[in-house]
Amino acid sequence: MTSPTTPSSTSSQTPSIEQPRLLLVSNRLPITVKQRPNGSFEYARSSGGLVSALSGLSKDTKYEWIGWPGQSIPPQLQQQVSSDLHSLYSAIPVFLSDQTAAAHYTGFCNGILWPLFHYHPNELSFNKQHWDEYNNANLLFAQTIASHVKPHDIIWIHDFHLLVLPKLLKALLSDELKETVKIGFFLHTPFPSSEVYRILPVRKSLLMGVLEADCVGFQTYDYARHFMSSCARILGLHCFPDGIEFEGRKVKVGTYPIGIEPEKFTKAIQTTSVQLQIARLRERFKGVKIMVGIDRLDYIKALPQKIHAFSHLLHTHPELQGKVVFIQIAVPSREDVLEYQNLDRVVNGLVGKVNGRFGTVEFVPIHYVHKSVGFDELVSLYAVVDVCVVSSTRDGMNLVSYEFIASQQGQHGVLVLSEFAGAAQSLNGAIIINPWNTEEMAEAMYDALTMPAKQKESNYEKLNRYVTKYTAARWGTTFVNELMSLPNSFDGTRLVKLTPELAVDKFLASRKKRVFFIDYDGTLKSNHSLPEFSNPSKKIRELVKRLANLPDVYVYIFSGRSRNYLDAWFGDLGVGLSAEHGCFYRHPPNKLGSIGSGVSGVLKPPRRMQHGWLSLVDDQTDASNSWCSEILPLFQYYTERTPGSFVEEKEINLTWHYRNADPEFGMWQAAELHVNLEQILNHLAVSVILGNKTVEVRPSMVDKASAARSVVHDLGAVGESVDFFCCIGDGKTDEVVFQYLNDGFGVDDGGGQGVITCTVGRKQTEARYFLDGVKGVELFLNEFCSVCESMTRSGAASGSRRNSRTGMGIGLGVAVDVE
Repeated sequence: MTSPTTPSSTSSQTPSIEQPRLLLVSNRLPITVKQRPNGSFEYARSSGGLVSALSGLSKDTKYEWIGWPGQSIPPQLQQQVSSDLHSLYSAIPVFLSDQTAAAHYTGFCNGILWPLFHYHPNELSFNKQHWDEYNNANLLFAQTIASHVKPHDIIWIHDFHLLVLPKLLKALLSDELKETVKIGFFLHTPFPSSEVYRILPVRKSLLMGVLEADCVGFQTYDYARHFMSSCARILGLHCFPDGIEFEGRKVKVGTYPIGIEPEKFTKAIQTTSVQLQIARLRERFKGVKIMVGIDRLDYIKALPQKIHAFSHLLHTHPELQGKVVFIQIAVPSREDVLEYQNLDRVVNGLVGKVNGRFGTVEFVPIHYVHKSVGFDELVSLYAVVDVCVVSSTRDGMNLVSYEFIASQQGQHGVLVLSEFAGAAQSLNGAIIINPWNTEEMAEAMYDALTMPAKQKESNYEKLNRYVTKYTAARWGTTFVNELMSLPNSFDGTRLVKLTPELAVDKFLASRKKRVFFIDYDGTLKSNHSLPEFSNPSKKIRELVKRLANLPDVYVYIFSGRSRNYLDAWFGDLGVGLSAEHGCFYRHPPNKLGSIGSGVSGVLKPPRRMQHGWLSLVDDQTDASNSWCSEILPLFQYYTERTPGSFVEEKEINLTWHYRNADPEFGMWQAAELHVNLEQILNHLAVSVILGNKTVEVRPSMVDKASAARSVVHDLGAVGESVDFFCCIGDGKTDEVVFQYLNDGFGVDDGGGQGVITCTVGRKQTEARYFLDGVKGVELFLNEFCSVCESMTRSGAASGSRRNSRTGMGIGLGVAVDVE
């Protein structure tokens, strides 16, 4: 925040905040770079949807375009090209070698992501080298952006070529830049269903790469829904209607349908050259209806299906033979790829077959043009046709339909549109078809050709209103404004990573007892689908034992498990235990024997003793009879109707697990179960807790904080003062312990008291520190114990020498003074 001390300091920082710079990042720069024979370069701006979109942004917003220039530039000429592009076009090139560019674009993007995202998984063949080069190309993009980014910049990354770029870029930014820079990502293609996406071997890496952005945009709600479903099913993340919780922050997920600039087409129609071409076309096709299809020659465009449907139309409606023509423009695409070469042969064969069957010497029903057409020719064709057919089997949006509508002023042509194109969700007034249904598409063609003029006009007005309102400029402005309005991703989640050095410093500063509260599931051990098989590894047991053996250290393992499990796993390690989320606890038997046995005369209020455990609940038999009998049939009901779920019965608590169930269905069932439980138990002193893939019912007056509070109370009751706490946990049930320690002991009172509250993974939390996963906890404890053990040995040796002179012993705390 800017300091308000002086006017000059405020004004000096205002421009960068009020006028953010936009860095637009795409795989290719919208500039064609050619090298002349004499070695110099010539540059020409390309046209495209992104270029049009930028025209609608505020003139106060400065922007620069970052991307690959389209060819390999020799190292000795890269500085010259960079300087030219930046001065002429405010463009920043990312230089890729021929090998990296080919493996990235042709190998991974077009060979893997394109067919997968368009529901053609049979076309993909995963290649590890292509994946490595994909990451390498994204890293080169990240390095280029990081070298140019400034505070408060807005970075807008486009399309599937750069899916891992947000993560790679974040890793290169300083903390200052991470706080002020906004990163947006927009996918122009469809995002497939999670059942299709999960085929990809690197599915997790791509999702986690995108989720480092602050806002992720899609063309339609379906694509956004598929993305969130994949994040929930593959990464196990919690999703909201408008976003995803990822590492302690909410990633905005939204729908931003792209458009075109219709004025470009309406103005072109008025030009003399286009009017002349329109007149020639009308004369050439006088007396016949014209249908048109304009597509890249790609298997997702369904050209064979379209030709089959037209053939079926002429067969079922012979009166149309000689009275309707179909003009198909097929722009060449990826001609070096075998699948596209085969497609070209199939389409040519079908065109010849239809023309041979229904054509005559004087009349050809299908005009097939396999080449690119100029803009004027394209607009003139749009303007004269009666019907435009878009038959894509999958398409992110398909702007041909928009261009057709913008060019049909006064003509009121009919649009036949595939339901699998993104545009179908926006263009109310088109005839929607399933391109896989030949008869349905043929009948839609007939309806379009014979539609009454009044209905044609009404439908066209709906379409035209949408196209003229939701333009490319509006799309660009909306997304950038949405990104600018988002809060900083670091707000409220600025956790510090817990390091052994930080913990050791606080640990050695203490002069009294040191207490560790450590959660089990999700902290010391990864969550297991079956609780009975989630026993700790030998290494974890050794770490816990080493920690407990440090001087003046009391270790307590907190868990939702029953006492039997905890006794079996940790009973011989000399640590304290807390079972069933605080219902039972016991102290380390070798350190607090007095509390472990004759407790009734020491503790106030008194605790019931049972097999060495202290109980914080009433007699469990009474508790069980009061509400377990009511709940268990309901739990069993949902278990029978939710495949993969099961009930875990404990002494006090009752838990319904759905970790093995379908993520979305399990979540719905859990929400419904929660509502039913609240209604049944509203008159009882019990709580319903939604945990990590669990629904648990337990006494309302007990939680993990109750056990922690009792431990601290017990230590004080026998004269053991504590001035160091370290609590590590991963779940919602640990948050109450974090809050208790932070509120009760987190402020230094001058006595050297220290509190470390640490969550596992980045998330919204009461904790002040974090560690990366179960492995991160293990590494932290190992290094922490190693340092403390080393200093203990050093302190003992020093104390032995001092004892020979003074007769006094030394503990770990004194060793600090010696050091």
